[in-house]
Amino acid sequence: MVTLIGIAVIALSLAFAVRQLFVAYRAKSALADALNELPHLVAEALRAILDFSQGDHLGHPEISRSWSGVVDYIDVNADGQKELLVQYPSGSHGCALRILSWQNGRFEELARLGVGTPTGFEFGDFDGDGKIEIKTHETDWSAGLPNVTSPRLVLLLRWDGSGFVEVSREKLPLTTTPEGTDG
Repeated sequence: MVTLIGIAVIALSLAFAVRQLFVAYRAKSALADALNELPHLVAEALRAILDFSQGDHLGHPEISRSWSGVVDYIDVNADGQKELLVQYPSGSHGCALRILSWQNGRFEELARLGVGTPTGFEFGDFDGDGKIEIKTHETDWSAGLPNVTSPRLVLLLRWDGSGFVEVSREKLPLTTTPEGTDG
C-alpha cells in the first residue's frame, strides 16, 4: 500500500512538472513573439509622434514645416531582420540618419550617416542589383561655390558586412538641384 502511494505521488509530481514545463514554454514563446513585435511598435509610435509634431495643428506651422524627420523600419543590411531608421535635421543644412538594429532585446546602433544637404535619405534597390541601397544627395564642393549654389551629387551607399560604403557617386544636372537653383 505504501508503495502504491509513493508511485502515485511520483506520478502526480511528474505530471505537475510536465505541465509547468509546457506553461513555461508557452510563456517563453509569447515573450519572444512580443519582443519580435516591439521594434515594429516603436517605429509606429515614432511615426505617430513625428506626424503629430509636423502638423500645423500645433499653432506654429512655420516651425512645423521647417523641421522634418522620418522613421522607417526595413532590412538595410540584408541580415533578414529589419532595422529602425531614424533621420532628422543636422546642423544648418544637413541631415543625419541613425540605423538601429534590434539585438538581445534592445536597439543597438548599427550605423550613423550624415550629409550636408537637407534632402534626407531614401531606401531601395536603386541600381537594380537586388540589394538595398541608401540614396542621398551631397554637396559637390569641388565647384568652389557656396552651399546653396553648389552642384549636388547623388550618393548610393550599401552595407558591406561591417559598415555602409559608397557604391556610386553621380552629379545631378544643375537645373534639378534640391534647392531648385539653375546652373
